[in-house]
Amino acid sequence: MIAICRKRRRGNYCMIKYYLMHKNDVCGSLAFDESSGKILEYKDNKEGFSPFLGKCDVMKIRKWWEMRTVPASRTMIQEIIQKTGCLNAESYLAKNLALSMTDTYWICPADLPLDYDDIKFSNFAFYNDGKIPYHNATSYDPNASLGGQMEKYWDLDYEIPVLVKESYRYYGQQSVNEVFATYLHELQNSGIPFVKYSGTITEYHGILCKCPSFTSESIELISAYEVVESSKVKNSTSVYDGYIETCVEHGIQREQIQDFMDYMILTDFVISNTDEHFMNFGVLRDTDTMKLLGPAPVFDSGNSMFFAEERRTPYTRAELLERKITSFYQTEEKMLAKVQNRKIVKEDLLPTPEKVKELYISSNLPEWKADMISQNYTTKLRMLHEFQQGKTISLYHEKQREKQQKVVGKFLADKFIMVCKNEEDEKTDLSEQLYQDMVKKGYKEISANKIYPVEESFQASQFLFHQNAVTHEIKVIPDCVQSVAKISAKDICEEIRQKGRVPNEEMVNQIVEIRIKTALLSGVSVILDASDLRKTRREHYLQLAEECRVKQIQTVKR
Repeated sequence: MIAICRKRRRGNYCMIKYYLMHKNDVCGSLAFDESSGKILEYKDNKEGFSPFLGKCDVMKIRKWWEMRTVPASRTMIQEIIQKTGCLNAESYLAKNLALSMTDTYWICPADLPLDYDDIKFSNFAFYNDGKIPYHNATSYDPNASLGGQMEKYWDLDYEIPVLVKESYRYYGQQSVNEVFATYLHELQNSGIPFVKYSGTITEYHGILCKCPSFTSESIELISAYEVVESSKVKNSTSVYDGYIETCVEHGIQREQIQDFMDYMILTDFVISNTDEHFMNFGVLRDTDTMKLLGPAPVFDSGNSMFFAEERRTPYTRAELLERKITSFYQTEEKMLAKVQNRKIVKEDLLPTPEKVKELYISSNLPEWKADMISQNYTTKLRMLHEFQQGKTISLYHEKQREKQQKVVGKFLADKFIMVCKNEEDEKTDLSEQLYQDMVKKGYKEISANKIYPVEESFQASQFLFHQNAVTHEIKVIPDCVQSVAKISAKDICEEIRQKGRVPNEEMVNQIVEIRIKTALLSGVSVILDASDLRKTRREHYLQLAEECRVKQIQTVKR
């Protein structure tokens, strides 16, 4: 039946009186102006059924109404609004009794007694080419309260309603991101609930993603915004901690909500999700008992993986941490600081950078875009690994590191001497002799392990899942001018064995390389024992020395 009610004017307003309902329980009464789409008055009945965990006032209800309304930027819904003759999206929401697929709140005209069983979505057949039905006397539009910037609609032609998102901008990447996030969560298999999205490439080069509803007539979503606004905590308590405490006060186990938040923060960090605002997560509630059941599953990861960016070069670590996010805090650094269980996300079960690039290319993203995404993702994996090892991830630290890197190459190394094997004289350790000669001339001794410890290569290889991937970030060693270091593949092999690992040729080669580069660019002369190295590798190191502008490059045979 159509929502018909009497109108009365007050000044320039055309007021319509409704009751705010939760199923068949009256939450309060409100006065609505259909011309402006604003709620003018609200009176709570104080019985504990209202949004915001039971207590409301007019300011809260106005905000709730605003968030429930479809954004004006959504083209699809605007066309429907025009067909119905409504003045705005707010009035269209009222015309559809503010019904939603995610909870059991609605508004009932004050002079038209309606029962929830009469107007709930499960009573009606919705069909209009699988999209938005035209509003008529026998159905209400489930999309009238469907928020978010992406074009979307409910497809009710399933046993469990399916949410369909359409993504045509940014190569359809927002939909791809949802599919990727699903893949990530599936690999983790952590027990943390998440929404499963599937994707389809359309003939118009857009991408659709679909997911089943995780709410029903008996289970509803209470947004984090509603929880936060309901918090009654000390002024000294942060909003984040207040959210945790309010969830616990209303029956959710502390470990359960804490684990969920830790997991969400860390996975958001890995995929660079910048839009975890308070409407994009929350808790589930029993619609009959009004008791909180637990965290709602992870959903809406579309605004991640640098979806709107045309940048073709990867971010530095500092640049990644400078990016603003929407959540409890504006930076990832501060969100990470709230994590208690740093290892709740299993780094060895995260998708590899290669898999990430493959996924985005197969989804019709340009290769340069997929490559940029993959490189940034790799950097995030490195930072996650460091974080899980107990290190603090901070923008200040990264900026200090960048300042150090800017002075890399300021001091030119005096010598690069590569010692090669002479079959006729295997017993003479010429590299050690040359090293000691330079020490006698006044060069300071510096340990090769100090230049780049083998432990760093272990850490890097661990998070990238293959031994040959070690970091190539140069960390300037201060006060090393007029110093000399001896670098040897044989010594590195022994260092690795002492750590209980089996040496790998490629890993050893890369440790040699980064030790050479770090030393030379810090002003440290290098004696390289190249007796166990192949010709191509030796040539590579000579070229590296030239690039580092060493004053004297020499090859000798022993």
